[in-house]
Amino acid sequence: MKFNQLLLLTSSLALSFAKPSGESCWSEKFNIPCCKSTTSVERSTYNGDFGKENGQWCGLGESKRPIEDIPPEAPIPRDIDSLRDPAAECDISDSITGDSLAKEAPFRFGVGLNGIDINNYTPSSKKMMELIKYQFNSMTYSNGMKSLKIMDEEGSRKNIAEGREEVAVDFSGIIDGLEFAKKNGIHIRGHVLVWHKQTPDWFFRKDFDTEKEYADVETIFVRLESYMKAYFDFLNFNYPGVVDVFDVVNEAIEVREGKFDNSTGWYTRTESLEGDDNIWNTLVGPSYVVRAFRIARKYALPTTKLVYNDVDTFMTKPHDKTQAVIDLMNILRAEDLVDALGMESYIDQDLVNVDAPEDYARAIERFTEAGLEIQITEFTIYNDDREDWLETQTKRYRDFFQVVIDHVKKGYDNISSFTVFGLQDGYRFYDNDTQKTRLFDHDLQKKPNYYAIMEILKQYNAELAGEEVSDDDNVVEVESGAVEEEENSDSEEETQ
Repeated sequence: MKFNQLLLLTSSLALSFAKPSGESCWSEKFNIPCCKSTTSVERSTYNGDFGKENGQWCGLGESKRPIEDIPPEAPIPRDIDSLRDPAAECDISDSITGDSLAKEAPFRFGVGLNGIDINNYTPSSKKMMELIKYQFNSMTYSNGMKSLKIMDEEGSRKNIAEGREEVAVDFSGIIDGLEFAKKNGIHIRGHVLVWHKQTPDWFFRKDFDTEKEYADVETIFVRLESYMKAYFDFLNFNYPGVVDVFDVVNEAIEVREGKFDNSTGWYTRTESLEGDDNIWNTLVGPSYVVRAFRIARKYALPTTKLVYNDVDTFMTKPHDKTQAVIDLMNILRAEDLVDALGMESYIDQDLVNVDAPEDYARAIERFTEAGLEIQITEFTIYNDDREDWLETQTKRYRDFFQVVIDHVKKGYDNISSFTVFGLQDGYRFYDNDTQKTRLFDHDLQKKPNYYAIMEILKQYNAELAGEEVSDDDNVVEVESGAVEEEENSDSEEETQ
């Protein structure tokens, strides 16, 4: 392969050793076997030490977790069959037969789970999840796993009353999705632990009380560690291997004038685009990024990839955000804290935030040259009011997805997933959703966007197999929103 993963280690890191585990294998509860012969400690976590054999993680020695530290049990999932399904009337037979994105793609092909609370999260729809099961092998909650939804204010205040500076958590809102993923062999991308948005204000306040002043820096980090520990404990013990990717920090870099501090060397975000403070940077400084990753590495299983996720990573104006991302990633990799880059991909119809697919391709090339694993996250092609919006949108999907596949064709293996951020246009759980950016329409039928991507995947796999593909196969034409196929064709972020 042309892609060579760069291993950056500080001089202070040294290889340690431990005995292989005995008859009792403590790491098997995490679906990780114990080491049979190696004694080299590759990673030390709260739960224990891990080594590698034949390129796979394995447990070493005995568990380090205190016996009295009992992990939380999972809440009881709801009976999905008993819930009202707004998509019940949709005939999805064509969408769950024939071609599958997950089966054709050379990487994980994921989808965003929309909704703003448990009553309208995508897993509440049996029909939607049936489609997801067939077409995708990865899911990302667009909102459900963020701190605003997981942190429990009442429980946290109770902890304070009992003398514990700990954040209480409530995972009941995401149990349906976790159970579905576990039963159907689908992976979940955790999104997101630390972000300047959708973190409750009370988390930062003394005694978790919004009427009081902000807590001091170390208290905030004590709380953050308690939160992340509880999060990883819950997932590690109840759903090992299901959430095997987690966005640890989101959008910490900004290159637009007046909204960054470059004294760090990586254009640390000071404000959101809307002008709101980056509260993490304001209260604790730019060290919050590295410290968050240190905490995550301490409690995450070694089989869980830790990701830095950011938007507009292909921007080079007014300053080079691609380079800023590389610089921050190198800081994190120096301590072995990060495994991959999440490359959010929000594309305007008129290419306002990126000049052309060629610029997108160049960013991927630069990240590859820097030795980074890339996960394409939150991929969205916006629509506008033009009459030919669907035709334009389809072309954008085709052009940008072709960039990704062309990269794979060159022999690079560092793109590990591609996630479209939402399942259907006019999300049926909402009364007035105007989103028309997805691969399936309001009735869960395949849009031209879907066929454009499938056409590229079919071509790629045919070339891989040494087969010839006719230019007439799987042709996608868009006329007044209709999809025309050859008769003989074989083919069948905040409030989302």
